Amino acid sequence: MDFLELSKTRYSVRKFSNAPVEKEKLLKILEAGRLAPTAKNSQSQKIFVLCSEDAITKIRRATKMAFDAPVVLMVCYDKSISYKNPDDTHYKDYDGGTVDASIITTAMMMQATELGLGTLWARGFNSQDIYDEFPEIKDLELVCLLDIGYPAQDSRPSVRHEDRKPLEETVRYL
Repeated sequence: MDFLELSKTRYSVRKFSNAPVEKEKLLKILEAGRLAPTAKNSQSQKIFVLCSEDAITKIRRATKMAFDAPVVLMVCYDKSISYKNPDDTHYKDYDGGTVDASIITTAMMMQATELGLGTLWARGFNSQDIYDEFPEIKDLELVCLLDIGYPAQDSRPSVRHEDRKPLEETVRYL
């Protein structure tokens, strides 16, 4: 499948089947994140794989944004090593960690889609609730959750999924 077809196929899954995610597929997804670009190659990402019964119980207790996925990745970054741009006058104290984590999450999301898995990039949660459940991330910046699993048989894209603006509304040539 070419990349544009893959992009059309991907949608935010909010209903997962009970089928487990195979270890080799999960490793391929994590490798896609490892290979993703980061500013100045800082590689400040820290990914926590939640797949044990205990970890899944904790994330479901902290947020509904886990959507009963069998695997949830907590995508974080380490502020002490993320790229900073002190010369940027528009973004004083710019920290590239959030952008890097977003790029990494996108790479993992697209790899999961290619492998026949569904994903949901989740950010609609109270971070403190997750920090309370997972003290291992206390010194990191939590950017998002990436829910991963096989879509349930009746899972469907949102009605807004195919609602895309034409290029003329989003692109300008200068």
